[in-house]
Amino acid sequence: MTEEEIKKELEDNERLTIQCVCDTLYNYNSKIRVYLAEFVSALCCVDKEKMFADTKDHDVAQARALFWYAYRYMTGETFKQIGKLSEEVYGKKFSAFGVASGVNKMYSLIEEHPIWKKRWMIVKRIVKMYNTMIAEPDIPVTITIPKNIELTIKKES
Repeated sequence: MTEEEIKKELEDNERLTIQCVCDTLYNYNSKIRVYLAEFVSALCCVDKEKMFADTKDHDVAQARALFWYAYRYMTGETFKQIGKLSEEVYGKKFSAFGVASGVNKMYSLIEEHPIWKKRWMIVKRIVKMYNTMIAEPDIPVTITIPKNIELTIKKES
C-alpha cells in the first residue's frame, strides 16, 4: 500500500465511524448527553464513570472538560446547567466555576496541542451533523394546484 492509499483508507474509516456515531445519536435523541459522554470518554481512553466522579486525575479531568466543551457547543447551555446535568445523569454536581474553568482550559488545549485539536475536530463534526439532522428533518410536502396553473418550487439551502 502506498502512503496515499493508507491516508485515503484512514480518512474513509474516520468518515464512516463519524457517520455511524451520528446515526446512533440521531436514533437516541433523548439520551444525547449519555451518548456524547460515552463517545468522548472512548475518544480520550477514559472510563465514563470516572469522568464524572470526584477525581482530579489529569487525563480524567481533561476528558470531562472536553465533554463540557462539546456539550456547551452543542446546546449553548450555561455552565451552571452543565454542572447540574452531571448530577442528574451521573450523581456528581460540578460548580459553574468548575465547568467554566474546564471549558476554558480545554479551549487552550485545543489551540496549543494537536492531539486535542484532532479530538475536538472529530467531536465537533459529530455535534454539527447531529444538530443538522435535528434542525432540518425531511418532511414531505404535498401541494395540490389546479391544472391551468404553473408551479415552480425552489429549495433554499
